[in-house]
Parts: sequence; C-alpha cells; structure tokens
Amino acid sequence: MSSADMVGASLGNPPTKTVFDNRRGTIMTHDQPALAIDRRAALSVLTSMAAGIMLPEASWAADADTASLSHHFPTQSGKYISGELVYIDAINRRGGIRLAGDQGRYSTGPPHWFALLPYAPVWHNGARAELRDLPLGTHVHGYFLPPPPGEEATIPPLPDDKKQFAIAENHALLLEDDFSFYQRRGQAWKVASLDLVQEKIHLEPIVSKPLGKSAASEAENRPALPPGSGEPGHLVEDGLNQSYTFDIDPRTEVWSGRQLVDVSTVQPGMTVIFNLGWSQGWGQDEFRVRSLWIDDESRDFATERQRQRHVQYERERWTAGWIDHIEHYDYGGGIVTLTLFGVDQEILDDLWHDREERIAVAVSHKTRRTWFHRADRKFAKLVEWKNLDSPPLGSSGVQLKLKFVELLAGYVPSAIVRVKAERWKFVTMPPEERLTSADDLQRSNRMVPPW
Repeated sequence: MSSADMVGASLGNPPTKTVFDNRRGTIMTHDQPALAIDRRAALSVLTSMAAGIMLPEASWAADADTASLSHHFPTQSGKYISGELVYIDAINRRGGIRLAGDQGRYSTGPPHWFALLPYAPVWHNGARAELRDLPLGTHVHGYFLPPPPGEEATIPPLPDDKKQFAIAENHALLLEDDFSFYQRRGQAWKVASLDLVQEKIHLEPIVSKPLGKSAASEAENRPALPPGSGEPGHLVEDGLNQSYTFDIDPRTEVWSGRQLVDVSTVQPGMTVIFNLGWSQGWGQDEFRVRSLWIDDESRDFATERQRQRHVQYERERWTAGWIDHIEHYDYGGGIVTLTLFGVDQEILDDLWHDREERIAVAVSHKTRRTWFHRADRKFAKLVEWKNLDSPPLGSSGVQLKLKFVELLAGYVPSAIVRVKAERWKFVTMPPEERLTSADDLQRSNRMVPPW
C-alpha cells in the first residue's frame, strides 16, 4: 500500500448529511463538507513507514484471522452443556467448565475448554455481562458449536490419555448463570421446605413471567425464546425442571431487598431465584446454593447493578460488531456496512442520540481485543441506521452504514470492530487488554490451558 493510500490522498466523495424521520428509516438530504484528515495521524503513518515499522492495522490485516470466521449468525441453538466455571481467561474470552453429573469425567477428566464466539453474549444476574463478571465457581449454562472453519486450532486437542473426554462443540454461542438462565425463560422456584440442621433446601420449579427490569427492556433486541426454553407457559427444556433438593449452609448469600440477610429468613412458600455452585456430590448432580434472591426488589437490584456495570464496560471499550460489506471509493474512503452484536438498549440509545455526530470505529480481533483503540481508529458519518426484524442470537438487530474519508487496512468483510458513540469518553485500556505486537496477536489466536 502506498503512502498516499495510507494517509488518504483523496477525500473521495463528500459525506452526506442524513435526516432521520424515525428509528426504522432515513431521508437523504444535502451534501456537507468532507471530514478533515487527521494530520497528526497521517504524519505518524509516514514516520512509521520511514522507520520500517509495521503498523498495528497492517499486521492485523496480514494475519486476517477474523476473516476466517463464518460471517453469519448461527441458525442452530447448539449443544447444551452445563457445569461449574473453574477457569477464566477474561482477556481472550475463554475458559473451562467442570461438567455436572458425569462421575467418570469428574474424577479423572479435564474441564471442557471453550472459547466464546465473537458475537456470543454472556449473562449474569439477569443482565448482559462479560466473562470476567462471572465469579469462579459459578454454575453456568451454555450452548456450544463446533469451531468455525479455520478456527479448529483455537482450543488445543486434549492429551492422548484424555481424548475420550473430548467434546467437539467447544465454541460458546451463549453463556449464562442460573439466575439469568431460568429468569429469561420464565421459570422461578418456590421454597417447599428448609432444613437448616441437615443443610438442605427443597425447591419446586414454577412458571413465571421473566423477573427483573432488564428482561422487558431488552425484549425487542433478542430472540423471543432463548435456546432451551419450553413453550410459553411451560418449564424449561434444558436445565433443571423438576423438584430438587440442594445443599444450603451459612456460606449461602441470601438477598432480601438491597441487603444480605441470614439464611433463616428463607421461608416455605417464597418465590426465589438462585445461583448454584459446587457440592461434594457434584458427580451425582448435587449442587450447593451459592446465592439466593427471595423477593422482586433483590432480583431487580442485582440485575440493575450488573446492567450498569456492563454498560460502563461497553462505553469504555466500545461496543462490538462485524463488517458486512465495504464499498470502496476510487480515490480513498468508502462506505462500510456493519452489524452490531447484541448489547444493552442503553448503548444503542447512545449511538442513536449521537447519530449526527462522528462515529469512531476501531479494528478488533475475534477475542474483541483492540490495539490502541483510542488512536487506532477512524471516524465516520452515519448514512443509514437500519433495524433488522427478528435478529438472531448474537445480533443486536442494528445495522449501520457509515461513510469514511479513509479506511484502515483492517476494515475487511467479516472483520470484528469496536464502535464508539461521540458522547463516550476516550479511555486508555490497560496494556494487557490491548494487542501490542504481531507476536501478541499470534499468541491470542490459541488458548493455552493452565493444566
């Protein structure tokens, strides 16, 4: 690529101002002056070229690993797997699950190592989350697919003496804790009995409306029925759907309102939601109640706290999506069409509110890591905002068409990107979260299990 190409020798066609009549359509009006080139960025490019330094976006493009990902959201729900989250690589969105109810594997087998697909959502306490938000030891539910083409080496094969435990489906399409899994599918639990001497609690599943605030607020941005749901008004198909006796002890966190209370506060007849964890009878499908929410206020409080935590995370690191199509102009710049991954409605509202301001887009990786994203980005103007009907799992249902005066080398179809609304502050991420070199990029392509 020539230096003229890299710094945008031509501004291309001027951006067009867009007037929006509603959230589902646009009306095109008059042209406006083109965006000015960032001269400091251009000088930095030329200086780096003169010094023979490989630019981050150039090295990313040479690897182009993201382009190998199948560029479509899956139509299948995947294989259901549940167990205890025993290992997390929060930076690269990977982990390990101790499977439940398999005594042979529990005694001698390894965890089920997995990677989250770029668009895979995580839910914690009824709200969207990052893998880092899930406490180690949490019982989780997931839906898993085989590796996409070209990603077979992301999770290394098991040693020869453990190959009998291999599970082909090792790329997670969705991961949720118990609170979220049952809440989002309309199932709660009623306390049938509590024995504090024997440290046992007996719960009966009941059909309920989704509990908490976030379920209703996100209804238009997720499939009507998440994977594993029963028919409306029925119990879940996957997970626990029969009366069950769990371990409970003084370690159990019991939430009432906005505070922790003693476990003796739990009474028969209460409607509850829980998060489970390991019990000594794990290999025989025994579980311990780690946390218990005994009223609507406590559940709403937990959900809203997690929702706010995730919204702040997205604003600092920018919300993720992938590129659907690029229309190149003859003399630099072009139109980039991208779809945002599933995200909290407040993030979409921010982008909509700033729709006539500039939008920053940074090149990302299949792990959603970026380079120095507050600098390694380009700005665009919104040409069209399109809401897609019945978005599949992983998609927000929002597609943006953006006009750039110059394009980064990493802007290619299927590439993962991070998108910033103008109102969000520029925040420098910790160095370990960023991609810093070609070697770092190569290391991030494959998981290294800790044992």
